[in-house]
Amino acid sequence: MSGTRFEFSGDVEERAGQQFVSGRGRYGDGYTKIHRIEPHGFASQPVKGAAGLLLSPNGNPDEAYVLGGESAGLRPNGLPAGGTAIYDHNGNIIKLVGEGAVFDFGSRTATFTAGGGWTINGPVTINGNLDVQGNITCSGSNPNHHTH
Repeated sequence: MSGTRFEFSGDVEERAGQQFVSGRGRYGDGYTKIHRIEPHGFASQPVKGAAGLLLSPNGNPDEAYVLGGESAGLRPNGLPAGGTAIYDHNGNIIKLVGEGAVFDFGSRTATFTAGGGWTINGPVTINGNLDVQGNITCSGSNPNHHTH
């Protein structure tokens, strides 16, 4: 089996639940419609210039597979040991760290911590009914039509 670095061209084709990508190997060798293998429960579209590993079982490039698709410039930094992040090319990110989760979409952040409650940096819009089974506290302005 041989392997080499693979740089994605950005051309992606989906067929029968499988993804096929094109790109270049270490010495500029071109590859088209190579089957990209992803783990169960995860799907992504690699960006142009992302790096992966091209594997050729039996040394035959006609039987090649690509693993990975990391773009170093987009990868989040500073995750603690055991942390996980799902992110896109726009900087939107979901982090699973420690006993909680952080959702950050365009600097609109929600933090969920086991036993620690939730923190949501708004604005927040609720479409539908809001049923509160406890107290409401307000440290900012309180609208005139709000009653207790």
